[in-house]
Amino acid sequence: MMTYKRSVSVFVALAVITVAGVTVPLAVDSKIITNVDADISAQELRAVVVDDFESGQVAADISADGWFIKSTPKQYKNADTEKKLKRKNPVPVLQMKYITGGPNDMAVEQWSLTGLGMKKEKCLGVNFKFRYPGFNSVHMVAPKEVDWQSKKPVMRNNPSTGKEEQERGIQLPGQARAISLWVHGRGNPYDLEIWVKDYRGDTYILKAGSVNFVGWRPMRVEIPVSVPQSYESYPQTRVTKLTEIVLRAQMGKSAEELTEDTFFFFDQIKVLTDTYEVNFDGSDLHKLFENGGEQQQPKPQN
Repeated sequence: MMTYKRSVSVFVALAVITVAGVTVPLAVDSKIITNVDADISAQELRAVVVDDFESGQVAADISADGWFIKSTPKQYKNADTEKKLKRKNPVPVLQMKYITGGPNDMAVEQWSLTGLGMKKEKCLGVNFKFRYPGFNSVHMVAPKEVDWQSKKPVMRNNPSTGKEEQERGIQLPGQARAISLWVHGRGNPYDLEIWVKDYRGDTYILKAGSVNFVGWRPMRVEIPVSVPQSYESYPQTRVTKLTEIVLRAQMGKSAEELTEDTFFFFDQIKVLTDTYEVNFDGSDLHKLFENGGEQQQPKPQN
């Protein structure tokens, strides 16, 4: 796993951390030199829920805020498309809903850094059917990006349009090591992929394995060291985000298996991450600058 150089001479001599079945060796060190050594908070490897599907929404189109579903090949949206192309719809069924339910083996969080995972009432369900077997895939595209702490929309410049736009993606707090996701399968031959994008805009496809099983099961992927998540200036951490969850048809299976009415359900996306950020006197001055240079005073209580 990735080893970080920290100014603190504290070296956590490799406690092995396990969450949702992921084993990660921990070592801490920093490139940013400060006048005061970090305390025990420098050891901040923790499991954080980044989406619990409890209060989200499903987007009808890609311009809306919530989770959005699409497929390869693309689904024809109306009868006029079929008539124009003179061929049958390759994806006659493609839908996504929030429903009541979830895995009984999933623990409710007693404390949450993000405020998520503290209840389990709903999960995200998808239902699809392909007309023909082949290199078929279903893509669950993440909601529009918001800052994981402030919950404010994150706007980024789109070079192709020259405009500030809100990209899709769920921010992964800290420097993420692994991602887990509960999946409910029905014995359908598909593989699970989790797509993440780094702060430079590069996308990585992380293969979680086969979901050809029955019932609920936690799936997990480790984030490779090739994904850049830090920089040699403050703030050191550069946020990575989850952009898509993909179900990809397994090749070599029968046409009957690959064209039947298919259901999958998902719950609680969790990330194993190092949330440590170097701290020093004046590290929040940029916030005052953004607020016009004045300290925001609390409103008096009546």
